[in-house]
Amino acid sequence: MIAVDQPTLNQHLDHKVAPVYPAIANAARVQGTVVLEVRIGTTGKIESTKVVSGPAMLQSAAIDCVKQWTYRPFEKDGSPVSASGRVSIEFSLGIDSASAKKDEEIAQRYFPLSDQCRKSVSARSDTAAAADACRRAAETADEFGPDVRYIEKRSAFVWAAYGLMGNGDLKAALAYGNKAVDEVKLGHDDNSGSNAAYGVRGMVEARMGDLSAADQDLNVAEDFERKGIAWAEEVKFEHGDSYKHALAQDLHIHAQVLQALNKPDEAKLKLAEAAKYE
Repeated sequence: MIAVDQPTLNQHLDHKVAPVYPAIANAARVQGTVVLEVRIGTTGKIESTKVVSGPAMLQSAAIDCVKQWTYRPFEKDGSPVSASGRVSIEFSLGIDSASAKKDEEIAQRYFPLSDQCRKSVSARSDTAAAADACRRAAETADEFGPDVRYIEKRSAFVWAAYGLMGNGDLKAALAYGNKAVDEVKLGHDDNSGSNAAYGVRGMVEARMGDLSAADQDLNVAEDFERKGIAWAEEVKFEHGDSYKHALAQDLHIHAQVLQALNKPDEAKLKLAEAAKYE
């Protein structure tokens, strides 16, 4: 095998396809360059790839793209040989510097508030402080532009709904649950994120006594999480168990809602399914 530099690789490139921008990276406004170490076989096909550097959200897309590239075979002493080298895949959203600067300024304020919100809710010690932290994080997330940061906004609204629900402010919690659902309806989120939005709204509705609405939203949430579990198993996602735990939680809450709706048989089915994931 021979090692070649990037200009030489480019000269031998025979077939190239453009990368597909990951929806989640687009939503999070992630752009940058992914550098890959590639090994090219004697037939000119990519045999292996290894990430050298680049944003994590863009790495899989870069690998998927490069695997489709082909090269004219490399030779040494007149015989075909395998070759290795580095290729760079650029992902750009065309964000101008002024917009990027404003977005970064908001992000610098948002992420510490988001961390404080999550820690406060998880601690379960001071519900008023948790509600305040989560409200401030959600208000800051609302400052992001309408066509960016979909994931951050959905996450902030979900946690605000949790924080406010924990403090007994159900009306405000429902308002943020609605905002979270509206955000995922834009179609930029994954199954787990969509589950979180519909799931927390269903929980708030159940607390408010709107059992029919809770039943409907929890059904939607569970369907999203089932899809997430199937995806995690297909790609062997290392945190797939978290999806199962989330679904089990939804199913237990849903079973309580169905009992209150006088649907004991349906409640039993939910509990039986939950048992598979516990």
